[in-house]
Amino acid sequence: MEWPSQPGAFPDWRRSGRMSCDFRDLVTIVVTYRAMTIIGGAGPSSQGGRSPGPALATGTLPDRHQTPSGYRPSSTHEGSPMSAELAPGWSYELVPLPDGRTCEVLVHGDQERALVHQPGTPSGAAPDPLLAEVCDALGLRVVVPLRPGYGRSTPNPGRRMADVPGDIEAVVAKLGVREFISAGYSGGGPHSLATAALAPSCKAAAVVVSPAPRDAEGLDYYDGMAPSNHEEWALADQGPDAVRPWLERHGAEIRENPVGNFVELTGDALPEVDRAVIAGDAGRVGAGLAKALENGIEGWFEDDIALTTPWGFDLPSVTTPVAFWAGRQDKFISCRHTAWMALQIPGSDLHLLAEHGHLSLMRALLPELLGDLIRKAGW
Repeated sequence: MEWPSQPGAFPDWRRSGRMSCDFRDLVTIVVTYRAMTIIGGAGPSSQGGRSPGPALATGTLPDRHQTPSGYRPSSTHEGSPMSAELAPGWSYELVPLPDGRTCEVLVHGDQERALVHQPGTPSGAAPDPLLAEVCDALGLRVVVPLRPGYGRSTPNPGRRMADVPGDIEAVVAKLGVREFISAGYSGGGPHSLATAALAPSCKAAAVVVSPAPRDAEGLDYYDGMAPSNHEEWALADQGPDAVRPWLERHGAEIRENPVGNFVELTGDALPEVDRAVIAGDAGRVGAGLAKALENGIEGWFEDDIALTTPWGFDLPSVTTPVAFWAGRQDKFISCRHTAWMALQIPGSDLHLLAEHGHLSLMRALLPELLGDLIRKAGW
């Protein structure tokens, strides 16, 4: 295979969804070729770098590493021991679903167009000043549905990846959202991809530092995965009875001390660039973990099973515009997972960044990531 010497001249393997080179070679070549590159779409900008996002007054955005003041522990909400007293502009909504379940949703703003943010595994939804300010600047409402089993969302045992987009369509319809873009991070990445495949109101989707399907042909699934994450995934591979005790034990520890025990559990997966995110944004990180686990580990458990069993949709069938983002320093999920998925979807974009890990990428590039989705949606 010949690799291009000039930007924008990549071979046809991306469009066909096939490649003959090793995934390690792909990542090495692309990252060496340029620290930040885009494969697919319109290609790099005429300035030789990545395409710029919409004009944003970056000086007005909050410090990406400041601890947010929007989430303050409170015991004033009966029946929700880890609920929050919210900053102005944020609200938790309980949305009834057609099958009788309830979806808890965190909302900011009232625009008809929205960002549906799909958090990682395990993570709930906590107010995020950076997300609010970027979305306000872009004219987007923030909608963060908690997947079944997280927070006060009703569990849905046996759910597949393909089951979540129906919940999201019901939520946005109830909230009066006309159309939306989706961004899913880590364990939320496959859910964002499923939403692109199956939710008619979704106009574009970002899949960020995401795992690939467990049966991804030709992908060494555990290569590059830190031992702590490998342990969890290997147990989930063995089935529900194997992974549940592990989740119960570590879920109880994280509930007791969300940030400290999360870092202790995942320390071998945290490069310095990700440790800096946690150190500077501990309030938001801890609030999201606490919200996710406030009623136990069912959401985390359902996510693990959904991630390691068939997803319920075919990647090549996705026609909604999709952008994949990954960091070369990611030790939770190798960026080769992201490269593999991008190859399966004709016309998708692949962004590989040498300087980012699992936690840092979305925080550092949020305005650009969302601006790219708005362009893809044609808004």
